[in-house]
Amino acid sequence: MWPFSPAYPELSLENIQEEYDYIIVGGGTAGCALANRLSASPDASVLLVERGPLADTWASRVPLFSSDFASDGTRTIKRTTVPQKELIGKDGQRGTRVVEAYTGGVVGGTSRINQMLYTRGLPAEYDEWESRAGAKGWGWDGVKDLFLKSERADVEVRDVHAQGGEWQNRTHADFYFRGFGEAVEAAKTLGLPYIPDVNSPTHPPFGCARLHFTIDRGDHRHSAYHAFLPKGVALARKERLHICTSTIVERLETERAKSGELVVTGVALGPTVEGAGTVKQRSVRARKEVILCAGPFGSPQVLMLSGIGPAEHLKDLGITVVHDLPAVGSNLQDHFGVSVGFNISMRDSLLSLETRPWVFLIELIRYLIWGTGLLLVPVLQLAVFTHSKLLDSKGLPTRTEEAFDHKLPDIEIMPMAYESADYHGTGIRIPRTEGTYSFLNVLLAPRSRGTVRLSSPDPRAPLVVDPAFLSNPADFAPLRAALRLSLRLRDTMRARGYAMKDATVPPSERDADLDAWIRRANRTTYHYSSTCRMGRRDDAEWDGGAVVDERLRVYGVRGVRVADSSVFPWVPRTHTQAPSVMVAEKCAEMILGGM
Repeated sequence: MWPFSPAYPELSLENIQEEYDYIIVGGGTAGCALANRLSASPDASVLLVERGPLADTWASRVPLFSSDFASDGTRTIKRTTVPQKELIGKDGQRGTRVVEAYTGGVVGGTSRINQMLYTRGLPAEYDEWESRAGAKGWGWDGVKDLFLKSERADVEVRDVHAQGGEWQNRTHADFYFRGFGEAVEAAKTLGLPYIPDVNSPTHPPFGCARLHFTIDRGDHRHSAYHAFLPKGVALARKERLHICTSTIVERLETERAKSGELVVTGVALGPTVEGAGTVKQRSVRARKEVILCAGPFGSPQVLMLSGIGPAEHLKDLGITVVHDLPAVGSNLQDHFGVSVGFNISMRDSLLSLETRPWVFLIELIRYLIWGTGLLLVPVLQLAVFTHSKLLDSKGLPTRTEEAFDHKLPDIEIMPMAYESADYHGTGIRIPRTEGTYSFLNVLLAPRSRGTVRLSSPDPRAPLVVDPAFLSNPADFAPLRAALRLSLRLRDTMRARGYAMKDATVPPSERDADLDAWIRRANRTTYHYSSTCRMGRRDDAEWDGGAVVDERLRVYGVRGVRVADSSVFPWVPRTHTQAPSVMVAEKCAEMILGGM
């Protein structure tokens, strides 16, 4: 009998088998979905390797408690970037600011700590993957049904929402704070229509939409772990699906075929914490394939530790190069965000939970007894999206979309009843005596690209992460337009009688002042992508071209694929949780279909 945990069938490094059909590296958002699909067949054996623990506590399921800004850090991997050359630090100088990048560090990955947003993006996004990136089969017609396959929505609408899948999502019937409704009315006044369903493939590309969230019918966070690998599934499949936690993949094991082709044969595993446990390292063979689902940092890391990546970088670290693949770890993108903030009534702000203990106690009781209240509230509930070229010099929409040739937005404005910038390390101090309301201005189509590199051949050593924010000057113009539109939303909300006092805003709307604000009042949105991008290997538009083909196979290597947000050809103009699961669904479909 296998030594499974009585609560959940986790295995330790000591107890896994020596060989499996499929080895999945990373039990995050995509890895959980892929493990579910591959292990559905009674004839397939699957090993899922996750560097973090299960960590399935009560607090980790409460929507507000479990998000990245409110968590205790036990479910999170924090990585500090290199100093960003274009950002201003607390000393007022450019090039001194570092940014903290967070990803999930437990089974379920970032879906355990994110804002639970379920948005797919517009069909034109995926059609561009096919036409511009050369990813055949990844156009909207090729991926639409994969979104629907896993979805269990609160309503069923043909070709829009399904209820037969595992992953629950829903909208909230009402906004929890007055400021959200006021933002909707302000957007409509400015000519940005209200969109009732942000996930409808027929909705207009520009407007204001209520968001969908991965929250289940019991008012709990519904992560990829809870959806695809809950206890019932894990126990029912425990003979063929083995979930090994607190374990890292130190490298892929490779050999040369007689033809000279490089073949991945398995993985070398070790404990996440060096010296933990009784087994220091184990080799496990894959009869069929290894699939990397370790995310935009972990997947390129494993490839590079295995000698697959940019040759000069690997040589500098003393790693034997088995396959020179320059795009590995390159083309890192993120949705860069810039904030403007205002003071409002404390009762209309999420800040009241932190500054007024009695408010927190009341809300805790409301959640426990009735499943209502602020603990159920995601920080984000609404999004305004448009294209910067639709706006005039004051940030006002002046062109109709019918006369506009862009079918996708390039900016998104997210109202929050909280402060939306990361002012850590900037020198900006926010008094907490009044309520806070802010607009996070998000760059949806960044031109800047960064890198992920190794600091050492040691698999436990920190990575060198450089998002290179604002390194391409073209990123400033759309952010300026977004800031001006945010201030016009503020003006309109004030005119309607909503009291908002400027707190953290640029000193003027001149380009120079806006640019200085962009460099200072900013943040990551945690939408890291494209470090193992899918596309044409020789695509000169991207650094090194691509890492995987349209079947997610690593170029020049047999027996290994990548299936997570690192394969996005570029960061999509939407939140990345739902597209990551779609990639896992597509990968499973191809593997099980013999592709």
